Amino acid sequence: MALSLLAVCVIPFASAQSTHRGKNAGDRGRIPSPRSAGGNLATVGDAPTPACTPIIDEGFDDISKLSGWVLINHSQPLGPSDWLQGDQNVFPAFDGLANAYIAANSNNGSGGATISNWLLMPEVTLQDGSSMTFYTRTVESSGRPDRLQVRMSTNGESTNVGTSAFEVGDFTNFLLDINPTYAIGGYPEAWTQFTINISGLPPGTRGRLAFRYFVENGGPEGVNSNYIGIDRVVYCVTNLRVEPTPRQRPTPAPRR
Repeated sequence: MALSLLAVCVIPFASAQSTHRGKNAGDRGRIPSPRSAGGNLATVGDAPTPACTPIIDEGFDDISKLSGWVLINHSQPLGPSDWLQGDQNVFPAFDGLANAYIAANSNNGSGGATISNWLLMPEVTLQDGSSMTFYTRTVESSGRPDRLQVRMSTNGESTNVGTSAFEVGDFTNFLLDINPTYAIGGYPEAWTQFTINISGLPPGTRGRLAFRYFVENGGPEGVNSNYIGIDRVVYCVTNLRVEPTPRQRPTPAPRR
C-alpha cells in the first residue's frame, strides 16, 4: 500500500488546453468543450505561447523517415493497418503538403476489436516548463466515435507499453483523454490544437510522451473507431529567466 501511495504522489501534474484553427484560417475559433475533449483534462481557450526552445517539431511530411519515433500496434485482434501517411482525400493536413500528417483508423484492429495503437515520441528530458502541443481531428459528421490518449513514461528510452490492448507498461502517467465516453461528435472534426504543460518532475528526468489511439468496441465490425489525424507535434522547453544573485556590498572597516 505504501508503494501505491508513493506512485500517486510522484505522478506529475499536466494541464491541457485546446485551440481550434482550420488549415487556411487566419483567426482562431472556439469549439464547445464536449466536442473538443469530452469532459477531460483539456479546456477550451487559446493555448499559452511562452518563449520556448523546440526540441521536437514534427509535421509528418513522410512517416517512413521518422527519427526516434516508435510505432507499436497492440490491438486485439490485430488489423491490417498501422499508423498511416495522411490521406488528403479524407481531409488535408493542418499545414504543409495535403498529406503531411499521420493517421490511424478502424483497420488497426480486425472484426470487433479493442484498438490500442501507440505512437511514441523520441526520448527527451522532461522538465518543469516543458510543453507539448499538437493538432488532431477526425472526419466531419462521423457517426463512429474516435478516442485518443496522451501518456508519459519517465523511464528513459523505454518503449514498454505492455503486451496486450489494455496494458500501458511504463506509460502510467495519464495526461489527456480525448472523447473517453465515445460521444458522437466528441472528437474534433476540424483541426484542433491541444497543449500539455509538464511540471512536478525531478530535474534530469528522461522519458517519452506517447499518443495512444485507444478505442474499445472498435474495428470494422465495432460501433466505434473511424479515422483520426495528428499533425504538427511540437515539444519545447520554456526559456525560464534566472534572476541574478544580488551582489553584497562589503562592510566598511571601522576607522581607527
